[in-house]
Amino acid sequence: MQIEIERLAFGGAGIAKKDGKVFFVIGGLPKDVLEINIIKDKGSYAEAVIANIIEPSPDRIEPNCPVFKLCGGCQLQNLTYPAQLREKEHILKETMSRIGGMHDASLEPIVSSPKEFGFRNKVTLSAWFYKGQWHLGYNQKGSTRKVPIESCPISEEIVDKTITKISDVLSSLGDPHFPLDKIHISSNGVKSQITLVPVHNRKGDTLKTLHRHLKRHEETENVSIAGIGETGFEFSILGNKFITTPSAFTQVNSSINELMINTVLEWAELNENTTVLDLYSGIGNFSIPLARASKEVLGVEISKNSVKLANKNAELNSVKNIVFQNASSEDAITILNDQEEKFDLVVLDPPREGAKEIIDGLVKLDTEKIIYVSCDPATLARDLKKLDVLGYKVVKIRPFDMFPQTFHIESITMLSK
Repeated sequence: MQIEIERLAFGGAGIAKKDGKVFFVIGGLPKDVLEINIIKDKGSYAEAVIANIIEPSPDRIEPNCPVFKLCGGCQLQNLTYPAQLREKEHILKETMSRIGGMHDASLEPIVSSPKEFGFRNKVTLSAWFYKGQWHLGYNQKGSTRKVPIESCPISEEIVDKTITKISDVLSSLGDPHFPLDKIHISSNGVKSQITLVPVHNRKGDTLKTLHRHLKRHEETENVSIAGIGETGFEFSILGNKFITTPSAFTQVNSSINELMINTVLEWAELNENTTVLDLYSGIGNFSIPLARASKEVLGVEISKNSVKLANKNAELNSVKNIVFQNASSEDAITILNDQEEKFDLVVLDPPREGAKEIIDGLVKLDTEKIIYVSCDPATLARDLKKLDVLGYKVVKIRPFDMFPQTFHIESITMLSK
């Protein structure tokens, strides 16, 4: 069957329509003319793969990575960067309309990443033994099967060199029973920090041999083992100092993260009397900059480790008008409403699942302004639709390209009561 791809779907598949049916074509790019093979027919729509490229899209390019066609880490390396940005804007707008019912949402142009490649300051790699050798890599597209790598072009140079060095060291180890499962690698812009993760239920001290091997090399000398004392390291964001660990959640694109923090601060319009509730606060990424320009901030985070780090970061920056609470956002909002606490601003940065469980409680807090940081257009649209029904209107949405070469879209939405 011959079709022409119209646009991209969230997830990276190309969308085409023919004879009243929608086709999601893996690897298809806008304006590609393709011969396709259907792999799943769902009636009103079908999933397909490319059998032959009859006429390539003018935006189709050669990918920068040798394992792009196999690796599940990137989906859009074969699409020019301007076209990636165009498609992400369209995906976000279409999702707001289709799921959120916001046909005229005030969507700003997407903020591009200063780096199209070499932007990731942290990665998590799987490790496995196959055919007499250890390998390091990611999952294949749509599969749990692994793709071995020796480098990763979307990673910062320091992280990429570390991947290569670890791969070299692992390849010299011949023990198939070595209890290594994953490796976290993070960078502070100067050096990389590595955490070795043992196989489930295995003691971390069994990785001390690999730990010693890696510490001999300059690129891999900062090594710790999960479960027996993960080492923290310091980095800087907009003049604020932060301590984190490779396994803790932090934003992977430092430049875009700073632009997002600046947007939150700009839209917050803080003064010395402003009280702020920061939900899903992590290690204080937004909380600490917010606290510097407001009366007080309450950060809520479910991860004990992140709260521990956040308290260290507040102390490190001499920020005293902030409290971090270790709780789920849902439980914290219930307690705050019971105590009739009020805030001038609520900032939330939930995981991909969104904030569905807290919307009713959030509305009950009766704050004037909400700033919603999202990493998933579908759950964002769902939550904004409910907030709209309950009295909060979208003022503006600003998308950010946190993850070039992938289908992922970060965004910040401001809502007003």
